[in-house]
Amino acid sequence: MTLNQALALINSRKGNRGNAVYSLACGFEPLHLATLLRAHLLERLPGDGNVEVQSGVYGDLRGNIESAARTAATACAVVLEWSDLDPRLGLRSSGGWSNEAKADLIANCIERYARLEAAIVALAGRMPVALAPPSLPLPPIGNTIRAQSSVLELELEQQLARFLLPVARVSGVRVVERSRIEAPVAALDARMELIAGFPYTIPFANSLAASLVDVICQPAPKKGLITDLDGTLWSGIAGEMGVEGLSWSQEHHTQTHGLYQQMLGHLAGCGVLLAACSKNEMTTAEAALARKDLFLNAESLFPVCANWGPKSASVGRILDTWNIAADAVVFVDDSPMELDEVQRAYPGMTCLAFPGKDPAAVWNLLGRLRDLFGKPELMEEDRLRQSSIRASAQVREMAAQGGSAEFLRTLEGTVTLAWQVDQADKRPLELINKTNQFNLNGLRLGESEWQRLLGRNDTIVAVASYQDKFGPLGKIAVLVGSQAGRKVRVSHWVMSCRAFSRRIEHHMLDSLFRHCDAEEIAFAFANTEKNQPLREFFAAVGVSPDAEGAYRILRSGFVDGRGALPHEVSNLTE
Repeated sequence: MTLNQALALINSRKGNRGNAVYSLACGFEPLHLATLLRAHLLERLPGDGNVEVQSGVYGDLRGNIESAARTAATACAVVLEWSDLDPRLGLRSSGGWSNEAKADLIANCIERYARLEAAIVALAGRMPVALAPPSLPLPPIGNTIRAQSSVLELELEQQLARFLLPVARVSGVRVVERSRIEAPVAALDARMELIAGFPYTIPFANSLAASLVDVICQPAPKKGLITDLDGTLWSGIAGEMGVEGLSWSQEHHTQTHGLYQQMLGHLAGCGVLLAACSKNEMTTAEAALARKDLFLNAESLFPVCANWGPKSASVGRILDTWNIAADAVVFVDDSPMELDEVQRAYPGMTCLAFPGKDPAAVWNLLGRLRDLFGKPELMEEDRLRQSSIRASAQVREMAAQGGSAEFLRTLEGTVTLAWQVDQADKRPLELINKTNQFNLNGLRLGESEWQRLLGRNDTIVAVASYQDKFGPLGKIAVLVGSQAGRKVRVSHWVMSCRAFSRRIEHHMLDSLFRHCDAEEIAFAFANTEKNQPLREFFAAVGVSPDAEGAYRILRSGFVDGRGALPHEVSNLTE
């Protein structure tokens, strides 16, 4: 994006309502970076609303970070440069580059890093933070030629790494990958730095702004990947070559398939659901997946659908087993025909070709998969997802065979409700912002909105965890509301699809009445394209609109109609 294009986009939104506020914290004059950042945010955010980018004062990065933490911004972009650590590492300040000055410079950087870390940690407690490490070149203070790294330069880089590593582990901090913001032209504009205090060339400022927005406005990660087998997970056709004739190694010049297997194993470890869909005999597919030299644990693939019917039909069965929507799934196959057939059946699904004979294209595919499934941080629920999906499938199958109420009591389940939420726990907000099917109204919350909500005295938050004899599901539901007297108003209520069919929602409503000693609960309900399961629950327990269109339920009506509840309930209030 050029500067003129950015200005044109900004001007086209003048007068539009609904400003979203973002902060830009840097020590230099933000000038064109603020403009380009605003334009990229406008491009990325849905609708035709406006965006405001707030920045601080020149030369005070730490102060600007601390000021941002006191705002109601949606997120903050923090841009660190070497001159923020010591002015002598920039162009606008002088102070000598003697050996004595260099020793003082190193000590000064260490002290500045400690102060910046404290400020960034505090900021991340209020909103998401995208942190860009220094991009500008160091001044030519090394004793070596420029083609050779000096000890001083390496020491400065080492200090930077020591700063970034613990900061990157802080929940809410997202460090921008430095190599991703490199532009084909130099980053430094020495003339603009000296004249106006803005250090970047326009092309580089645009690349930096785009990367910051990529990190701040990450799309919801995909949840599952369905892979073909023959020609994709391995080279060869199992039914023709036999199981031992399949390969995925450098020795057989089929290493691209081995790389793909390794990527799937990595995704499984990150909590991504994996399944296989193959035109094959089931016994043949199972025999091939039983090979001990696979780089992927075959147990990670669930379910495995191998038959001679249309692949779209097998994909449908997998989606039913996972109980997730097609637009949350990626399908990978080496056959253009199969990709087209599945894409036509599921237009919202991301269908990707496996280009096994083109190593460069496979390498790009692996990167694309990382982007599609990447998330800022992993949680305990990610580790539990695969096993819980298997358990959920068993529960649905067993429940269909016997009486539901009687069967659920045999699960020996426990619902644990936490009525006080740790502000550092990102799982409740993740559930609110990614859950669709059991969702009260589809409303999403930003990090800063969530923190403000938790800080209100009248806010009620219940986070439900669940486990039974099949294992734990982790935190699977969140309810948010407020109380006035003996009336409760629920503004957000979501539950993971992994928890369906266990009457956990009934336990949550029953506990809400008890915890708040409420006589009436009102719901900020709205129809969405996907929240049919919640609508069915409301119909079952008698939640209905009154004369004014508000959805309410009385305690007496709920107790009379709920029936026996099957699980133990544990309430955590501290």
